[in-house]
Amino acid sequence: MERSSLSLAPTSPSPDVQRLRDEGYAVSLVAGHLVVSDIPFADADRKVSKGRLMVPIDMVGDRTAAPTRHDAFWSGGAPCDQYGVALSSLITMPLVHDLGNSLSSDHHLCNMPVGREFSDYHELVVAYVALISGHASALDPMATARVRRRTVKAENPLTPFNYVDTATSRAGVGALTSRLEGGRIGIVGLGGSGSYVLDLVAKTPVSHIHLFDGDVFLQHNAFRAPGAATLAEIGARRAKVDHFASVYSRMHRGIVPHKVKLEGVHLRLLDHVDFAFICIDDGVSKRPVIERLERNGTAFVDLGMGLEVTEAGILGSVRVTTSTDSMRSHVRDGHRIPFAAGGAPDAYETNVQVADLNALNAALAVIKWKRLRGFYAAGASEHHCLFSIDGNQLLNADEVDRPASDASATGRQ
Repeated sequence: MERSSLSLAPTSPSPDVQRLRDEGYAVSLVAGHLVVSDIPFADADRKVSKGRLMVPIDMVGDRTAAPTRHDAFWSGGAPCDQYGVALSSLITMPLVHDLGNSLSSDHHLCNMPVGREFSDYHELVVAYVALISGHASALDPMATARVRRRTVKAENPLTPFNYVDTATSRAGVGALTSRLEGGRIGIVGLGGSGSYVLDLVAKTPVSHIHLFDGDVFLQHNAFRAPGAATLAEIGARRAKVDHFASVYSRMHRGIVPHKVKLEGVHLRLLDHVDFAFICIDDGVSKRPVIERLERNGTAFVDLGMGLEVTEAGILGSVRVTTSTDSMRSHVRDGHRIPFAAGGAPDAYETNVQVADLNALNAALAVIKWKRLRGFYAAGASEHHCLFSIDGNQLLNADEVDRPASDASATGRQ
């Protein structure tokens, strides 16, 4: 089944796409590309075949913007002239490229109006179709790309996003991004680091993001969270999970808030997640969460900081500790993750002006998760990482050989 990133409604508000539809072109929006199917072209055997044009699309909300590039992808075989000679003026190179969501190309094309870019996607598509199908018409006068379909093909309505992910198609990493699809992510704690984890994970095509926190969003929280809360949002004194769910539901449909502290019967909520980010600094509260995740065989990343205020500035480290079925012992023995209670509070507990460290901690954790999923290459399989602030160093430990197909470590369904 073809998976996709968003649908164009049959009554698209974009005039250029609507015009293509009205003129009978078979258009759809898949993985951030405007796709035109059933385009007749002349092949190397001087026969008429059908191919597909895929154009990376720029959008503003649910409307197309003016194109900022004039290249396109093609599948179906090399388009040729009526004599079977490949259109070298149009084809830049053969290119087998996975664009994601079961969309792939076999050639890269380039066509540009003289001295300018295309004014809209209608002009772009019509120009490409004319260059390709004109040679097919010389072989078969009945050949046409205007197949008179009356609706724009709808995409998977179960997409997690409220609007098209054009960043992925723009970067050409659709196939890698698809490795992050599906699954249920849990974020335990929505303080500084947890809110930044949410900010990053919400931009991925995971199915659901479960938020766990029993606290209220207050003014000091605004100074170590992504974005800028309004006075009205601060004054509302909503639960953190409700505040952040409201913000990120504007982009991602699968945000699920749980206004609870994970203890006792509430721990069973963790049974519904495939991967977890633990972003709380209370060691006593953290232990039952970790024990439940381990019992379920759920991989997780624990985030932490240890800071100290000195006359020279704040010293300390930012920590990311990972637990998968490949390695659990370093977590269970308490060597890497502190579980003890008591002790004097450190700078992290008293100084809210560490948003940059919160963001770094979250970024390191999310990068680790993406490495486990295969989005980023993983030359090492460290399960513990420390960033030293004063030394500006990353130190890795607890490495283990991990098979590339270790599903328990990736959190895939």
